[in-house]
Amino acid sequence: MTDGNIHKGHRQKLKNRVLAGGLAGEAPHTILELLLFYGIPRKDTNPIAHELLDRFGSLSGVLRAGVEELKSVQGMTENAALLLHLILPVYAAYEEDLRRMPTLPESAAQIVDFMRPKLIGSTTEKAYLLCIGGNGKLLGLRKICEGDLSSAAIDLRALAAAVLETKAQDAILVHNHPNGVAAPSLQDIDATKQIVSFLDQMKVRLVNHIILSENNYCSMADKKNFVHLFYGMEPLY
Repeated sequence: MTDGNIHKGHRQKLKNRVLAGGLAGEAPHTILELLLFYGIPRKDTNPIAHELLDRFGSLSGVLRAGVEELKSVQGMTENAALLLHLILPVYAAYEEDLRRMPTLPESAAQIVDFMRPKLIGSTTEKAYLLCIGGNGKLLGLRKICEGDLSSAAIDLRALAAAVLETKAQDAILVHNHPNGVAAPSLQDIDATKQIVSFLDQMKVRLVNHIILSENNYCSMADKKNFVHLFYGMEPLY
């Protein structure tokens, strides 16, 4: 039996196992090995899967890596790198399609569910403005800035453009903390005060500022006493 036949038999066995039982219980290297079948034909992808995990630390680390980073691993092809790199964006598009929100929920948790797909896998801070009409309808969602790993300077011109374009009466600011901590920083507090004052001049109310980490979130409107006590900031509403 040739090496090609050996790999072909192994691949088919793995495909049959996953078709029968899904991915539950499968090791990260097995999941990667299976995905790599479709970008690296007629080659043993098991060592490549292990090398990817060694290089990037985890399955999530592999899926967050850029195409060029993935291609730098021995044995990787451009097609395989692109395939892995697209997993998170495709998942984000799927989640976003499921969670389309014509009317804005009142719960911060529901807003987080709506926004999280847009921030999946992000390694930089991004800020979005949800523009809301007087009837509670979501009029538009605009990305107003993007920064580095630890900061994103709010673009007041983009903020004003979003409000004017959508004719919003209320707004909610949402941004992420890629470092995994959802607690507001001093910079977040200062930025929020600035935005409250700026939007007030436009007769628009900032209803909330929500900060997302990978597994948590902080709703500043729900932390009014904390914010007021420690930072001297008046409640948002």
